[in-house]
Amino acid sequence: MKLRSLYLNLYFVVGLVLVLLGAGNWTVGAVQVARYRALVEAGSKTGLEESYRSFRELTPRKNRAILSGIHEERERYDAARVKLDFFHVVLRGGLLLILIGLGLAFSALFRIIRRDAPTMVGKLTTG
Repeated sequence: MKLRSLYLNLYFVVGLVLVLLGAGNWTVGAVQVARYRALVEAGSKTGLEESYRSFRELTPRKNRAILSGIHEERERYDAARVKLDFFHVVLRGGLLLILIGLGLAFSALFRIIRRDAPTMVGKLTTG
């Protein structure tokens, strides 16, 4: 088996590219999932739902002043949840690309070895 036969094989090259792309996606996804998971957990511990119930007795003007901060906090929490879901998809997609790329690369490698096997056996028996 020669190195040239590897890099000229389209399946092997595509497999390596997919592994590299998948590793990048997986890395970014893992870092961002950890980041946004911490934000979501911190936001869920603030008890935003209970805050809404306790302000119902106030006047509309007081509600607007007090609830504006809570609405901003709720929007940040919801945005973090959406981003967490997105980066879960990126993480899983990266793992899928890695698996597909490894499958392509290994199948190409085995095809090349199998194709070159008769010539290798011939060299071993005559040598």
